[in-house]
Amino acid sequence: MSGTISGLPVHATAGARLGHNRITHTAIRTTLEALTARAFRVDRSNVSAELKDDAGKLGVSVSVKLALPPLLEPRIGSGTVFDMAQSARADVVSRGVELTGLEIGRVDIRLVGGHQEQQRKRRVA
Repeated sequence: MSGTISGLPVHATAGARLGHNRITHTAIRTTLEALTARAFRVDRSNVSAELKDDAGKLGVSVSVKLALPPLLEPRIGSGTVFDMAQSARADVVSRGVELTGLEIGRVDIRLVGGHQEQQRKRRVA
């Protein structure tokens, strides 16, 4: 089976179907929110993202509510929250490109506040 599309020759094997794939705006936004949540080690519900054009690339603006450890307990990990944001930005760009196939431009991260990290209760059978 063969044909042309926009003047270009197209060759397809028997049973193959021509078409296109679309990734919705919501799917891309949700994927980038999940990547950001993973990078900051917070629940996905604590992240929101907005997508915009960045000179032909995908611009991303994310807001993150960080979990605040109790102030009197020893601090786990090293580095500042700004170091964490820089690392998260790199993760979002690299994994975002890998998962969506889109060229990601500017990634703005806004730390909008904190919430007390809750202990998860486990049921023992």
